[in-house]
Parts: sequence; structure tokens; C-alpha cells
Amino acid sequence: MSNHRRFCRVLGFVLSASLTIFCSAAYGQSRRVLLGYSSLSSNQTPVWVGKEEGFYKRFGLDAELILIEGGTRAAQALISGDMPAMFTAGQPIISARARGSDLVLIGGVVNKMNYILASAPAIKRPEDLRGKRVGITQIGSSSYHAVVLALKHWGLDPRKDRVTMLQVGNQAARVASLQTGGSDAVIVNPGLGTTLKERGFNVLADFTELPIPYPQQVLATRERTLKTDPDLLEKILKGFVAANSFCLDSKNKEKVKAVLVKYLRLESVNKAEEHYQSAMKVLPKKPYVELAGISSMIDFMAETDPLVAKVKAEEVINHSLLKRLDESGFIDQPFRK
Repeated sequence: MSNHRRFCRVLGFVLSASLTIFCSAAYGQSRRVLLGYSSLSSNQTPVWVGKEEGFYKRFGLDAELILIEGGTRAAQALISGDMPAMFTAGQPIISARARGSDLVLIGGVVNKMNYILASAPAIKRPEDLRGKRVGITQIGSSSYHAVVLALKHWGLDPRKDRVTMLQVGNQAARVASLQTGGSDAVIVNPGLGTTLKERGFNVLADFTELPIPYPQQVLATRERTLKTDPDLLEKILKGFVAANSFCLDSKNKEKVKAVLVKYLRLESVNKAEEHYQSAMKVLPKKPYVELAGISSMIDFMAETDPLVAKVKAEEVINHSLLKRLDESGFIDQPFRK
């Protein structure tokens, strides 16, 4: 779908939703809401399950999910008021906050880097990346920051060691770039590990094993929305928390995998196994944003963006709604009647 068509879809939905909110409230119907997410990866598993298993509807929301690829576009959609909440990376929220926006994080979906670095057969160790080309989404994206942080962890410097970052695009484009030799290595979701190995490529690193706190996936909104419509955000959080709990319960594995097949457009349920495992490896039992991850990201971003240095991690996070749910026992028992 082109950006223009996606924008028209968002605009049409917002206008339609605005006309129906009053009637929905009056007659006790579900409230229509548009929720965005910024990538096609297993990080979105509970977001999708919330829709497919009816958890948003259980808490009074008729939710439509829309993909807005790229954290920067996701932040812009929030700032413009096109949607009340967005599941996205933490970096663009921090960047927008540094420039005067009122964006804030109310939940943490994935608090570590959920990527693998796949490479050409000749590249067997991180140090082999010297003088090579690494495919990312775009400069400033979460994939970019993850690669730079990993290189730093391995004692490599992109400039001194001539590691070139190629702005290739989405995950499918990155895989294609690796296969055609356009990139020597690419950063992708762990769910592609087995497939890439079968094609002769190496999995150079599993980033989830690196000791680096990282706001890979968060739930963001505006402070204005927190003040004017906290009930809506609480319902969104409830739907997400219930879906996250559902995902973490192993007896629901096949249902969760079926959702992954649908959204990732996989050939079969068998192909969903690795994507499922990658999600189970990183989903938290309680979806708080980790302060250490935000602080680390601010320090890292401030090296090249002086405006970010003024941002305080505590100001980026607002757990007021989540804490209320936690204290009520909802997070521990979201299905309690």
C-alpha cells in the first residue's frame, strides 16, 4: 500500500470514527479506535493477537490495526492526532520529545534488541565486518541503532573500521539485498534465522543475547491524550495486557502461531515456529518500559543529536495507568471475572 493510500485510509477512518463515537457511547456499543504498529515482525505478536482473539473488543474497543512502517512516520502519526496510541520503537519517540512534542511511553512491549545479524558465508565473526556493508532499514531507525550498539559492544567503530550502513528498506528488501550480494550482512527478525541458514548464510549474532537494554518496542501516546481520554488508553492497555498474557501461556501456542501466519503471510503454521519462539524469548510478563533502556538510548542518541541530551528518561515514561492495573491485580490475572 502506498503512503498516499495509507494516509487516505487513516484520514477516512478518523473522520468515520469521529462521527460514530457519540452514538457508540450512547448505545453501549464498542468504541472504534485506530491503533498503529510500525513493523512486520514477531515483536507485534500480542498487538495482533489482541485484535484476532478479541481482547480489545472485550474491553469495549472496536480496534482497527494499521501498519505505518518506520518509527519516524509512527511518531508523526501520533503527533498529528491521527491515532491515540502507537506500538513502535522508542528512539523516534525520544527524538520527537527532544523537539518539543508531548509524546510519552505508557507500556513496554520488548525491552531488548530482538534481531539477528545474518551474513554472507565468508563472514563468520563480528570482526569480519570490517570494510563490509550492512543492510538496515534507514539511518536513524531502530535497526540502525541496534547495529551501531552491537558494533560498539564488539569493539568496532563504523567509521574507523569502514563498516558501511546501507539504507535498504523493510525486512523483505534486506533479505533480498543479502541474497543478491548487495549487502554483506543484514539485520532481520530472529524468525528468519533457520530459513537464511538453509540458504547458506550465517547467523552472525543473536542480539537478544547481548547485555544491552533497548526499547525495541513500546506503546506510545501523547500526554494530551492521557489527560483528555485516559479511559480509552486504559482500555487499550487492558486489551494489550490480556493479549500478552494469552501469548505467554503455552497452551495457546497454536492459536498464536496462526495469528503470526496471517500477519507475516507465512506459507504454513510450521513456518511460524521460529517467529513464535523469538517472541516468547522477549515478551515481558509485566509490560513496563525499562528505565535503563531509555537512559541508554538517550546517551547513545545524544552523541550525534545534541537536542536529545536535554531529555530526561523519567520524563519520557508515564506508567500511571499501567501501575493502576498492576496494583489492582489485573496484570497477574487479566481474565479474572
